[in-house]
Amino acid sequence: MRVRAATFPRRIAASLVDLLLVTSVSAGVAALAALALGVRLPTAKEFGADFVMAGLLDRNPMVAGGVGLFFGISGLYQIYLGGILGQTLGKRLLGIRVISSRGEAPGPVLGSLRFVAMGLSLAMVGLGWLWCIFDRERRALHDHLSSTYVIFNDP
Repeated sequence: MRVRAATFPRRIAASLVDLLLVTSVSAGVAALAALALGVRLPTAKEFGADFVMAGLLDRNPMVAGGVGLFFGISGLYQIYLGGILGQTLGKRLLGIRVISSRGEAPGPVLGSLRFVAMGLSLAMVGLGWLWCIFDRERRALHDHLSSTYVIFNDP
């Protein structure tokens, strides 16, 4: 089977679509929880990375819950759609998919490993993602660690 590796711009665009979806769902659930509990939501001016960091350092349960919710939904999204089905909604929209070294969807174990490795790719200031620009097979660090490939869909 002959495949073409997905390009970096297409992979980043798919990831941004996925990030937007997961963030929207997480923010919606967190807002509903805040309203149900009678907790005041931060204004747009108040909200930002410093607000989240201060909330985590102050052990604010709503901030910690919101961050946990985001990572939980991200994990389920990536493991189920990316691992079991081989395509997140962003990847489907941009015509790419994830495969294992056997040429099929990675499955839940490799999907879980890929999700954890993706965190490592991002934790290194995104250098793990940039790796695919210079890699002959266009694989990022998390692809190498999980033995996966991101390819264009067959026409």
